Amino acid sequence: MMSATTKTSSVPVEERLNSLLISNQFSVASYLDIALQDIIAKEQPADESKLDSSNNEELQRRMAELALQLQLQTQTCHEEIGRIGAELQAILPRCATDIGRVGLGLEGIRLDASQLLNECAQLQNVEVSSSLETLSTLHALRSNLSHTKDILQAAATWDSTLDSIAALLAQPNLPAAVLSLAQLEAGERALQGMPSGLEERKKALEEIRVSVQALLQPQLQHALQTMHTRLAPLQQCVQLYQSLDKMDALQKEYIANRPSNLHKAWFAYRGSSTTGVNTGIKSVLTNDSFITWLPTWYDAVLSLLTEERRQSLSVFGPNTAPYMVSKVLAECFRPLIGSFSTRLDTLTSTNNTQTSNNGSSQLESICTLYEATLQFLSLAYETVAGGWHDVADATTASGTEVYRHIAKVFGQISSPFAPYQQSLAQMERQHSYSSQTLIQKDIQQAVGSISQPTVAALQDATEKLQNLASFVFPMAEAALARLELLTGGYQVCLALESIDSMLNNHASELAVAIQTLSATMSTNLASSFNDMHVSSSLEILKVAGFYQNSLSDFEFKTRERMAVLQQRRVTHNMLEKEVSEDSKSFLLPDALSVVEIDSILTKAALLVEENSCRNGDNDSPGALLRLSNNDFTLFPHAAEAFGRLKRSCHTLIFQVCSAVPCQNLKDMSSMDCWTKSSSSLDSLDSYGTLPQPYITQVGEHMLALVQALEPFASSAESLAIAKRVMLGVRKVVLQPWRDLFAAIGVNDDSTVLESFMEGTALYDYIERSFDDEDLEEDEITRAQHDFCNQWLDVVGLAITGRLLERILCIPRLSSKGCEHLATDLNYLANVLAALGVTGHPHPLVSHISDLCYSNETKWKEMLKERQPKAVGSNKSMISVLCAVEERFAAMRGIAI
Repeated sequence: MMSATTKTSSVPVEERLNSLLISNQFSVASYLDIALQDIIAKEQPADESKLDSSNNEELQRRMAELALQLQLQTQTCHEEIGRIGAELQAILPRCATDIGRVGLGLEGIRLDASQLLNECAQLQNVEVSSSLETLSTLHALRSNLSHTKDILQAAATWDSTLDSIAALLAQPNLPAAVLSLAQLEAGERALQGMPSGLEERKKALEEIRVSVQALLQPQLQHALQTMHTRLAPLQQCVQLYQSLDKMDALQKEYIANRPSNLHKAWFAYRGSSTTGVNTGIKSVLTNDSFITWLPTWYDAVLSLLTEERRQSLSVFGPNTAPYMVSKVLAECFRPLIGSFSTRLDTLTSTNNTQTSNNGSSQLESICTLYEATLQFLSLAYETVAGGWHDVADATTASGTEVYRHIAKVFGQISSPFAPYQQSLAQMERQHSYSSQTLIQKDIQQAVGSISQPTVAALQDATEKLQNLASFVFPMAEAALARLELLTGGYQVCLALESIDSMLNNHASELAVAIQTLSATMSTNLASSFNDMHVSSSLEILKVAGFYQNSLSDFEFKTRERMAVLQQRRVTHNMLEKEVSEDSKSFLLPDALSVVEIDSILTKAALLVEENSCRNGDNDSPGALLRLSNNDFTLFPHAAEAFGRLKRSCHTLIFQVCSAVPCQNLKDMSSMDCWTKSSSSLDSLDSYGTLPQPYITQVGEHMLALVQALEPFASSAESLAIAKRVMLGVRKVVLQPWRDLFAAIGVNDDSTVLESFMEGTALYDYIERSFDDEDLEEDEITRAQHDFCNQWLDVVGLAITGRLLERILCIPRLSSKGCEHLATDLNYLANVLAALGVTGHPHPLVSHISDLCYSNETKWKEMLKERQPKAVGSNKSMISVLCAVEERFAAMRGIAI
């Protein structure tokens, strides 16, 4: 039942026993364990049966003591229970009586309420009782008596108060005089209804006001001059002006006086002055430019605002202090706005030859100053908003009112920048003109010094143009940053158009330079041509490639920035909506970032000047969202100029690659061999008719062209750049085919011309002599071969078109001339077929070769078989083919 313990508690045993008796955990075993633990804790044998007799006696004695203690405690508990029971017996009857009385009272109240409701219902349409009339009359009588008392008291004290003020002003005792003046003003209001003496009272009161204010003015000026060291005089003036209800006048004087030193520093600045004014501001000394001086002046304004945040609260109290800081900020700039605008105009004046220390342009100077202003306003906002948060619980000024006031002040401060924000597009054009003029001179010099079509000259010009291809894009990125800074998402279309114009001018200048280079290289190139001309000319594709890559990257970045600007405007509009609706959920932000300040200023400066945007509606957040999508190009003029640049590159390469064939084909229609008759010596030639030199030189050039194209195509980097600008390369070969149409007297219809040049549609009407082969190649090899084949295709089409045009210009063909021509055409067809280029040789090459041996009968059968096919869309194609055949038949003297 009992367990031995090895250590005893530090709490006395009696306290522990008493605690156990009143505990919910009481048990007899635990009670005995605590009571007997000192005896059991002694060293004993493990077996309890071996306890000696002395220990047994001690346990029995201790048990007896416990029994006696428990008996005494039990007796005490019985007595306490009896006493409590007696008290309850005495209290319960009284409680029952009180409850009965409460019940009776409630019942009476219920009856009275029921009766009152019945009476009210009965009196609903009955006139007001006489008791209520009496009560109303008594209330009116009381009001009239109070008003009469005020009038009598004012009349009785008017003269004495008026006399006392004169003495107070003479002493002078301004506090007492102000108090007496307040009493007079209250009396004058009370005596408004008294006709006699009204004008005299007003005149006397006005004279006293003038006298008091005249005496207060010097005191106020003294307080304002000493407020940097002592605030007590100013606080006393505040109390006096409050008594006079003239706080507006005091605040006006106070606000005008606060930034006086800042105004002195501003107007003392002369830029290059070597003497300064002692304004406490590090400003007008040295030769600092306005750009470096303005931030130091802003720092001085921030110091004043920090001081004003503390001082306004002490002087004017929590209701006025939040506005005082922003009003002081506005006063810092109010007299300076015109001067600020003039200094900005000086920076942007076209007649101004001075630049800032870092050599930046006028527009960049404006942006630098605007950024400094944004940073200043962000810090100024923290001070103003912090002043409101300091007293938010004690002031009646709401956060929306404070925000509106701050936004208005910020708009006034930034107003000198508004003209530059509104005319950013025009300024960007002027800014880019001078920079682009230098770049254009470099572009012109890159090709202007070439006089001979040498490989070295071509390589040098190409390298220079490659370096200049993307030169304009850092300027465009800087213009985009200025757009984001100065417009904040407003009027972006006009600004983007100025950037578009810049990119367009650069691409156009590159195109003109390449055209100039092309004209120079085409002069006598055939006589000095070698393979290096081809590989060097292919490098010109990188000029267009570099420009296109930069344009694509820049357009992507621009769309990203438009998305950011759109989100900025949406966020700012949501904030202003809360402010305009006086939303209770609006909480004045602790701080505004430079971006958020910029949103306020740009909206104030530019929203009133909304402009139409491309593809539709106003320059709204929705328009910005469309600009951020890929629905249309952001720079259409630059894209058009890139097309011209690309075509000029194609033309240069084409002229280099086709210079030798074109030179050889130039005079072939006037060769004597076409009209020469057969002779007896021709039968002695065991080798038959051989291709003539002009066509073999063309064929050899085509075969050699493959080797000339491969080095460029083998470079993966060069190939990747060039492939992006190869679209539309076939347009450079249209001219020979136009000349062909002119030679046969057919109108130049672009659709028919391109289809006829393609040649695939002609297989429906003439026999196919060669089939295209599709070789299995890996991806890299195929890409290289595709690039080479594109140029082989272009040159092959040009040679074919020019050759056919030259053939149809031959005056007359003899039978021997037909034999020569057929041999030449078959040779060229074999060469083109050997190149493995799809679509080559052109069907007309083999067809003209066949016509060289066709007689009149075969010719008519061919035309008869073709006649049923000349319907619908085929009619135009067949008419051109027939015109070619008719012209060739006329050359041979065959009547069809």
